Amino acid sequence: MGENKKKGNRGEKIAKKYLEEKGYLITDLNYKCRYGEIDIIARYKSLVCFIEVKYRKSLKFGMPRESVTKTKQSKIKKTATYYIMQNKLADTGFRFDVIEIIGDLIIEITHIESAF
Repeated sequence: MGENKKKGNRGEKIAKKYLEEKGYLITDLNYKCRYGEIDIIARYKSLVCFIEVKYRKSLKFGMPRESVTKTKQSKIKKTATYYIMQNKLADTGFRFDVIEIIGDLIIEITHIESAF
């Protein structure tokens, strides 16, 4: 497994635990279709949340959230639309979040709700 995949898996594991502690019900991890991938899909109250997880050990290359570009957002939205149709969820509320994780030993988590 490549270094980036290992880091991504670590970040997603941290985010999953964080979300579950906040009362989110995780329905899918690493959902993939022909349009792209969504790291975490979760239910929170009456919403379905599509969550992109970004993890960095340091800020050497900027804030993790900065890597969720307009192009990345567009791919996530197309993937979410496919998921919504596939699961017949058209009557449900939706939200696109970003979870930003920074640090190695001491971890800082920022949950940006309705990020885009």
